[in-house]
Amino acid sequence: MVDNNTEQEYAIKRAQQKRSMDYFNMFKENEGYRNQVYKDSKGKRTIGIGFNLEDKGNQQFLKDSGIDIDEIFSGRKLTDQEIIRMYNHSLAQAFNDAKQFDPNFSKRPEPVKKALVDMAFNLGLTKLNGFVKMKAALMKNDYKTASEEMVNSNWYKQVKTRGPRTVKLMESAKM
Repeated sequence: MVDNNTEQEYAIKRAQQKRSMDYFNMFKENEGYRNQVYKDSKGKRTIGIGFNLEDKGNQQFLKDSGIDIDEIFSGRKLTDQEIIRMYNHSLAQAFNDAKQFDPNFSKRPEPVKKALVDMAFNLGLTKLNGFVKMKAALMKNDYKTASEEMVNSNWYKQVKTRGPRTVKLMESAKM
C-alpha cells in the first residue's frame, strides 16, 4: 500500500516544479536568454534572462557569487548554471517587490501573481509603485480595471509584445 502523505508530497512537488517552469518560460520569452552581454531597450548592459549588469545590487550579487563582472564585460560567455543563478536572484527580488507593492499578493489568483511578478521583474519596485490606479483597482479586486490601467501606461507602449501577454494574465483572473 502506498503512503498517502508521500503521494500528496509528490503532487505538491510536481505542482511547484510546474509553477517554477511556468515562470521560467514566461521570463525566457519576455526577457530572452543570452549568455553574453547585450544592451536592453533602455541601453543598459544586460545578460542571461534580463539580468541588469549596471544595477549595484546585481553587481554585488555577482561579486558575492564569485563571478567577475569585468570578464563578462570583456566577452566571457556565461554557463547555463550561472544564468539560472542570476535568474533565481532576479526572480526572488521580483517576488519580494510584488509582495511589497500588493499587501494582498499571497491571496491573489495565480495569473494576477504572475502579472505582478512580471511587472516587478521588468520595472523594479520604484517604478511599479507608479501604478497607483492599478494598485487601487487591485485593492478592490477589480482585475478588469487593473488591466485597463496597465494598458493606459507608458510601460505598455514600451514593452511591445510583453504588454498584451501580461495584461491577458491580469484579465484572466476571476473577481
